Amino acid sequence: MFDSIKQTIRYYKRNGAADTILAVQERLWEKRHMKYSYEAPTKEELETQAAESFGRPLKFTVLVPAYETKELFLQDLILSVTEQSYKDYELLIADASSSDRVKKECESFMEQYDRIRYVKLEENKGISGNTNAALEYATGDYICLLDHDDSLTPDALYHLRKAIDKAGGPVLVYSDEDKSDSFMENFHSPNRKTDYDDEMFFTNNYICHLSAYRSGVIKELLLDPAFDGSQDYDLALRTVDWCRENCGEGWRKKIVHVDRVLYHWREHEGSTSGNTDAKTYAYEAGKRAIEAALKRRGRDAMVKELKHLGFYRIEYGDIFAKRKDIGVVGGPVYRRGRMISGCMDKDGKCIYEGLKEGFSGPVHRAHLMQEAYAVDIRNMKVRKELKESYESALREHDPVAASLKFCREARKRGYGIIYDPEAE
Repeated sequence: MFDSIKQTIRYYKRNGAADTILAVQERLWEKRHMKYSYEAPTKEELETQAAESFGRPLKFTVLVPAYETKELFLQDLILSVTEQSYKDYELLIADASSSDRVKKECESFMEQYDRIRYVKLEENKGISGNTNAALEYATGDYICLLDHDDSLTPDALYHLRKAIDKAGGPVLVYSDEDKSDSFMENFHSPNRKTDYDDEMFFTNNYICHLSAYRSGVIKELLLDPAFDGSQDYDLALRTVDWCRENCGEGWRKKIVHVDRVLYHWREHEGSTSGNTDAKTYAYEAGKRAIEAALKRRGRDAMVKELKHLGFYRIEYGDIFAKRKDIGVVGGPVYRRGRMISGCMDKDGKCIYEGLKEGFSGPVHRAHLMQEAYAVDIRNMKVRKELKESYESALREHDPVAASLKFCREARKRGYGIIYDPEAE
């Protein structure tokens, strides 16, 4: 309760009374209507997973850059890895601490577990520099980045391995996640992610945890210390660009989403999960990471920080002049203060249907620009090349049918469709 009050006060200082009232209303609504309970795999399920044989060996390196990590946090982390049902892994802990607290804790576990590797770094070069130094010691086919105060679910590596095999060797694999209290006893705030959405990823690092990178790619790209605080966001953005440049038209298939919570993000006062003001430099670094990615793609646009920290908006001005790939931009349609249409799936169903006007939706996604199968013709902008098709679709009596018909035509002609929550 006390933490919630502090978070509300911080939000009020940033955004004022009106937005704070809306945010509190939405939070209370979510508590009443969106119940969550993490269900760990059963002992029998884990035993079945452990007994499963795969066609070829595939080793994970779970890489942890550690710095003066609390003993409890480190114990939870190590146990979460050693208890994995998939056993072809190494846990690589790279220690940049001044004290020997991390070393002693690791040594106590290394007596029992031979898959733990401890590396003492010569100096503390920050999160990116320390991770890059540790990568030199990694021997896995895929590298999983694990923060030193978080933990994995016991079936995490198993489900990553299954996804990798199914996708035929992707470059980047990521999973859903949730948050926990300091003692890893109570879990909440699940982040149920989408499959890769190129537009949305430029507004928020929703990939985040758990991420597994193909070893050769991450060792080629490395982490950039210029983006410390959002070094993982910058790395993922550059990995996406690597896929675009090296994997041909099917590059999106090289980025795979595992629709399952595999990562517990611990909340405490020093973490961004528990205190969004703890590392404000991280959000500034995130903005710069997006700006750098836009520049790499030759896109002339401005990055604006939204009222929710860690979330951004790309402002193009005339998007059709600056993005030749985009043909349609659509926004929300409200009735009596509730969303009735806007961002649609292939059946014409509004993804955020019923959301109260002003609410941001799960993980604030309703306030983010994103790719859409279709958007509503009642709140839509189209490029001039599509005007004739647009006017033809307007003659349909059913707006949903008209929207689907027109958006199918736009996609058929090679244009992308964007949902913009601020479009009018």
